[in-house]
Amino acid sequence: MQNVHLQKSTFTLLFFALVLAQQVSYGQSRQRWSFGPRVGVNLTNFVGNDIKNATQNNPNANKMLAGLSAGVGFLYSDISRFGFGVDLLYSQRGNKIETSGVSNLTRINYLELPLTARYFLTAGGKFRPNIYLGAVPALRLNAVSKLNLGGSESKIDVTDSYRSADLGLTGGIQLNFSTGDRQHFTIDARYTQGITNIVTNSTDIRNQMITLGLGYNFGIGREYQPGDRKLPIR
Repeated sequence: MQNVHLQKSTFTLLFFALVLAQQVSYGQSRQRWSFGPRVGVNLTNFVGNDIKNATQNNPNANKMLAGLSAGVGFLYSDISRFGFGVDLLYSQRGNKIETSGVSNLTRINYLELPLTARYFLTAGGKFRPNIYLGAVPALRLNAVSKLNLGGSESKIDVTDSYRSADLGLTGGIQLNFSTGDRQHFTIDARYTQGITNIVTNSTDIRNQMITLGLGYNFGIGREYQPGDRKLPIR
């Protein structure tokens, strides 16, 4: 039953992305759309009361874990300086706990959909940095735990130990450099804090993540023209 629910949720996310792509192609004249690949690294950890209790005798035992972030993203900007972004990313999260010669590494893979409201610091030009805030709904794909005890390592599938969905809040900055006709190279830095418990048999374990990413955007749809309207935001 859980696998059926996951498949339906994954289909919903993919359907949303396809509908968005179709709507972009019919964008109104006041819109400036771009689309392109994203790739980066996640620095992740688990936080919460259950983690604090498990490591209270050795707070440094809870280590950050590096993982891959990759996918595609849409970006809308407006001459009002406001805009929004939607990404669809494969995201590796997890943590590592080391105590007294025992190492336990947990890797959880998600399909995430960051939704962000953006404010561009410049109205135009070849360099358009923006700051953003938003939410990150995510679907758990699978999870694996690697236990290293005195040099002996074992690998266990722990997918069912983690909830099928997660929700976080995110904020960050993007540096946007023009590289050609309606093409931009981007550098992203964002912090994401999980707000929901991710473990089925615990009360408070949440994701925490720093993401550093690169992207390349291609303009799609009609460009601004003299007299085009802007978003009704001052």
